[in-house]
Amino acid sequence: FNRAEALEDSKFRFGDQCPAQMMASRDLEQRPMLTINETDGYCRQVVNHIRQQRPRGKAHPVNNTADVKTAKVITGIGRHIEVHSDAANAYDLAAEFAVTIGFGYWRVRHDYIADDSFDQDIYVDPIANPFCCYADPASTLPDGSDGERFLITDTMRKETFRKEYPGANEQPFREGASGDARTMDWLTKDTIRLAEYFSVERKKAELVKLSHGGILYADELPSAEILAAAGLSVVGTRPSWKRTVKWSKVTAFETLEEQTLPGRWIPVVPVYGMDVVIDGKRRKFGMVRFARDPQRMVNYWQTNITEVIAMGPKAKWLVAEGADEGHENEYAQANIRTFPVLRYKTTGVDGKEIPPPQRIAPEPPPAGAIEATMLASQNLQRVLGMFDPVNLKHTGPKSGEAVRQETMQSEQSNYHFYDNLCRSINHTWRIFLDWTPTIYDTPNRVLRVIGDDGKPDLVTVNQTVTTQDEMGAAIDKVLNDVRVGDYDVVMETGPGFNTKRQESLAVFSDMLKTPLGEMIAKVGADLIVRMVDADGAEALADRLAAANPLAQIDDKSPVPPKAQMMIKHLQQQVQEMGQQMQGMAMEMKYRGDIAKIKDQGDTR
Repeated sequence: FNRAEALEDSKFRFGDQCPAQMMASRDLEQRPMLTINETDGYCRQVVNHIRQQRPRGKAHPVNNTADVKTAKVITGIGRHIEVHSDAANAYDLAAEFAVTIGFGYWRVRHDYIADDSFDQDIYVDPIANPFCCYADPASTLPDGSDGERFLITDTMRKETFRKEYPGANEQPFREGASGDARTMDWLTKDTIRLAEYFSVERKKAELVKLSHGGILYADELPSAEILAAAGLSVVGTRPSWKRTVKWSKVTAFETLEEQTLPGRWIPVVPVYGMDVVIDGKRRKFGMVRFARDPQRMVNYWQTNITEVIAMGPKAKWLVAEGADEGHENEYAQANIRTFPVLRYKTTGVDGKEIPPPQRIAPEPPPAGAIEATMLASQNLQRVLGMFDPVNLKHTGPKSGEAVRQETMQSEQSNYHFYDNLCRSINHTWRIFLDWTPTIYDTPNRVLRVIGDDGKPDLVTVNQTVTTQDEMGAAIDKVLNDVRVGDYDVVMETGPGFNTKRQESLAVFSDMLKTPLGEMIAKVGADLIVRMVDADGAEALADRLAAANPLAQIDDKSPVPPKAQMMIKHLQQQVQEMGQQMQGMAMEMKYRGDIAKIKDQGDTR
C-alpha cells in the first residue's frame, strides 16, 4: 500500500494529476484538461527552507576516557566526511523524497582513499531511487536505528556484471527457463538484478571486566599468562549480547560478496515524512497525499473557466433563412479567419427585406466557477498548512517581529519534515563515531578537519609523543587518540555559520554605538573586522590583531585564554626587565669607560 501510494504521489507532484478515466473522456471529446501545478511549488518551498538551515553535528565526550579537545577533532573529521563525500546532496535528496512521498534514504560506507593506499575513509552516498529500498518492517524509530534487516536491490547490465564478477552464474534455475516467474524479476535479456542485504546478528556472550577498568568479551580475552604478565586480573563478569552487522551482495542464484561491517548499526539511514500506525498498519506519506483532491479541483475549475473563455470567439451567428445564400463558406469560417467584410442577402425567399446577421454574444465565465477556483486554491493551502502572508487577515499596524512570525507560519506547519531530517543526520553522525576507531586507527595519520566556519585544517591523529612525568621519567603519550573514549553527538540547527556571522556583525555594530563601543573596539576590533564579508577584511583583521596584545591568543591551545594572557604578561615583564638590565649594563660600562679615561688623564 505505502509503495503504491508513494508512486502515485511522486507522479502527481510532477504533473501527472488527471485521472486516467477523465483524461480518456476528454481526449475522446477533444476537450482540454489543464494542470495548474501548485503542489510542486509548495513542496519546493519546504525543501528549500530545509536546504537553508541544514543541521550540523557536533561530538561531545561522555566518559573519562574521552576529552573535549579530541571531541573537537572528531567533529572536524565528521564535517570532513560530509564535505568530501558531498553528503549535502544525499541529505537534500532524501528530504525531497520524504516531503513528496513520505520516505527517502542515504547510506554510509567505507572505502580506500586510493588504489595504492591502505588508509580508508568514510563516505555518505545518496540513494536516487527510494523504491529500491526495503526497510525492516519491525523498525519503529524515526531514524531507523532499531532496524535489523535492510535490502537494496537494483539492476546491472550483463556486460558490466561479467566484468565485475567474472565466472559468476547468470543462468536461471535449473528446473526453470528464462521466462520462469521466479526469475523474471531478477533476470531479463540485457540486465541482471543484484541485491545488497544487511542484517544484524545478536549472539549471547559473556562480558568481562578487568582490574584496570577495561571491558572485553570472553572470546576476546587474552590468556591467563598474558594477563598475569601485564598485572591484570578479572574483577567481574556478566551475561550480555554481541552484536555484529553483516553485509552480502547476491543474485537470484548465488552470493557474490559478503563481509562484517564495523559498528553496531545498519549503515542505511531513512528519512520519514509522516509515519503513523492506523488499524495496526504503518502508513508513510508526505505533503502530496492529502493535496491531491484540492489540487484536482483547482485543475478542474481552471480548465472549466479556460474552456468557457476559449469558446467565446466561436459564438454562433444568428442568420435569417436565405441571408447567407452564396456566402455559406464565409460564415462557416468567420470564427477562424479574419474576413475584411461579410456579405449577406438583403431580401429573403419571400422578397421581403431581412435584417443583417447578428453574432450571439458569448456568456461570461460563471461567477460560481471563479469562486470555486478560489475556494479550491484556499483548500489546498489549508490542507498543506501553508498560507500566503499577504492574504492573512490583520488590522492595524504590525511590528517587524509580527510579520516575521506570520511568514514562518508555513514553516511551523511543516517543521516535522525538518525535525525528522535532524534525527536521521544525528543517527548518521552516531555511525561516524561508531566507525571512527576502526576506520581511522592508523598511528600518526594526518587528516583534514573542517572547522565551524568551514575552513579546513590538518591534524595528526593517534600521535605518540614522548614526555616526562613529575619524576623526570620518559613516558609515551598519545595525542588526538580517536580510538578510545566514548562520544555522543548533538545536533546544531538553525542558520548556518555565514548567516550567524552576519547576525553577529550586526549585533556588534550596534554595540559599537553604545558607551561600551570604545572599549569593545579597543579589545576586539580585529574580531569584528574579520566578520565583514569584503575583500581585504582578513588582511586588515590580521594587522589589527598584530597591534593588539590581547589578540595574541591561541584558540587551539589547551592552556586557558586567561592563563595565556598571564603568561604573556609575565613574558613581557621578563622582556622589559631584560631590557632594563641590558641598559644598566651598558650604562655601567659607559661610566667605567669614562672613569678609566679620567684616571689616564690624571696619570699624565
